[in-house]
Amino acid sequence: MFQNCYLNPFVYDLLNPVEKEENPAALSLLGLGPTTFYVTGQLMVAGTGVSGATVRISGSTDPTNVSTTDSAGRFKLIGSIGTMTLEVDVSGTKFTIELSVTPLAVTLISISNSSFTVFNLGASPSSASDVTYLDITSSMPYEGLIVSNGNYMATVSSGFSFNFSETLESPSNPDTWRDENFIIFPSLTFLSTSVGGNNVIFQVNSGTYLPETDYYLTLQPGIKSVSGKSIKLTIIRFRIGALYL
Repeated sequence: MFQNCYLNPFVYDLLNPVEKEENPAALSLLGLGPTTFYVTGQLMVAGTGVSGATVRISGSTDPTNVSTTDSAGRFKLIGSIGTMTLEVDVSGTKFTIELSVTPLAVTLISISNSSFTVFNLGASPSSASDVTYLDITSSMPYEGLIVSNGNYMATVSSGFSFNFSETLESPSNPDTWRDENFIIFPSLTFLSTSVGGNNVIFQVNSGTYLPETDYYLTLQPGIKSVSGKSIKLTIIRFRIGALYL
């Protein structure tokens, strides 16, 4: 179900909105813009960024076009429009990721190791200065999580938690800030919120979960670091399966 949803072009466009200021690549369709881009994304496993992985473009003859993922699993490579195959090495575990790069979006075609996911794909002109990000380094829930009786205590039983790559601004009213920047559908009842350093934790009324339901948690750009960076609009999809509390 998640895979079918992910591959639906309408849903993917919703989850990966085009940011006009970072994606003038649409002009390349008219021969007016760049033809190469910084192609970027996060390599994740069970909701945690995979750091220290080596990512390169298959068949590339440029030995410098190699990326080592940071603490958020973020990689950045210079690529061009078309199909791009990435070769990934995580401490000796090797696999490939196939992407489709267009002037408007970067989409996942396939990943040969299902233990890993690719998150927050995007592109910016390669002529631009190196872009830095405020990223999620780990979260609960995470993209693709399926919650059931068997794993409830090990996953969302204590609420939702998020770790970011930088120290966050401290909101004057954490609960109001949470309601404005963590939007969930269908709705859940959130309780107390804690924001400190690069961590956000808030409780969830477990009685408001709906079994056999897909949830979409949207993180808004109002989540900012003290250095002034905003998180890119990010949607985390998870499912509540057979759950009887």
